[in-house]
Amino acid sequence: MIREGHFEDLDSIVVLVDKAKKKMLAEGNDQWDETYPTRKHYESDLHNGQLYVFEQNGEIFGAACISDEGHHEYDEISWKISKKPYLCMKRLAVDPDARKQGIGLAFYQYADALAKSRGIPSLRTDTNGSNKAALRLFEKAGYSYVTAERHGHYKEPFVYYEKNI
Repeated sequence: MIREGHFEDLDSIVVLVDKAKKKMLAEGNDQWDETYPTRKHYESDLHNGQLYVFEQNGEIFGAACISDEGHHEYDEISWKISKKPYLCMKRLAVDPDARKQGIGLAFYQYADALAKSRGIPSLRTDTNGSNKAALRLFEKAGYSYVTAERHGHYKEPFVYYEKNI
C-alpha cells in the first residue's frame, strides 16, 4: 500500500536507498552516489508533503517524491505536452530484495491517480540512461519518450519522459 511518508519512516528509507544505490552501482548504473539522494532530500520531501512510501506488513519497500516541481533543468526541456501544472516523480527507490513485485509501477499508478484527483493534466519523470530498469518502468507505466540530454560527469545522458492524463 502506498501512503504519505512520516518522520518515523526516514531511517527505513535511508537503509532502503543505500541498498538500492549498491545494487544500481553493481549493475553499472552510476546515477546515484553518496551525494544524491540523501536523508536530507527525503526530509525535505516530507516537509513539503511530497514523500510517499510503499508499506506492506509494517515494512517499507519503496519510497518516492511526487512533486509539482521538476528538477532545475526541466524548464530547458522541450516537452511535447507543454501543459502546466504537472506532477513529477523523483527519487523513486525500491528495496532490491522486493524488485519485480510491481512496487515501482504502483508508484507511477499512484501518481496518475493523484494527478487526476488534483486536476493536473500531465506527469513528467526522468532517469539516467544507464538506469535500464527505470526506462522499462516508464514504458510499462505508459509514459512517452521526450528527449535525452547530457548533464555533468555521467557516462549516459538523462532521459526525459512524460504522460498525458
